[in-house]
Formats: sequence, C-alpha cells, structure tokens
Amino acid sequence: MKNEEIEAAKVVDILHAKQALDDKKENDSLSRYFKVLSFSELIDETTLLIEELNRVGSTEEMIKKSKMILKELGLRLKNSQGLSRSFLKMKEELENKLSRS
Repeated sequence: MKNEEIEAAKVVDILHAKQALDDKKENDSLSRYFKVLSFSELIDETTLLIEELNRVGSTEEMIKKSKMILKELGLRLKNSQGLSRSFLKMKEELENKLSRS
C-alpha cells in the first residue's frame, strides 16, 4: 500500500461519524424510555407499534423502535416467571412483521 492510501484509510468520514453518534443517542434515549415504562405501558406501546406497522408499513424509524421494544420485551419476558402466552405472542407477531418488511 502506498503512503497516500494508508493515510486515506485513516481518515474518518465526519458525516458518517456524526450520523452514527446521532443514531446511538436516539437508541439510548428509546432504550431509557422503554425501561421506565411499566409492563402494561410497554405492552400498550407494542400494540400501538403493531397497529402502525399494519397501517403504514415499516420505515427505518419504525424498525429501530421495533428492535428496541423487542429487546426490552425480551429482557422482561426472560426475567419473569409465568407470563401469559399472549405477551410472547405479541413479541412474535412484532418480530414477524419486521421480518416481512
């Protein structure tokens, strides 16, 4: 590799780095929001998201939000004993919607 190529490889695209930082901040914010919700409120958010996916389809923002909800639901379901199958079904339904988009 030439010196110029090595130097060019070290350069970070500022716009890409800024976008990555903005995405991380947004994901962290969503994650904190979902963590403070009660289980009932989290289920309500999931239901609303599924309805919105059915109505308008998926967007990049919807996919991000869905992944964050799925992560939080997964953590809560994994750490809870004896939750109703309907909660697991909601999680699976959301995962199915995402896989089709």
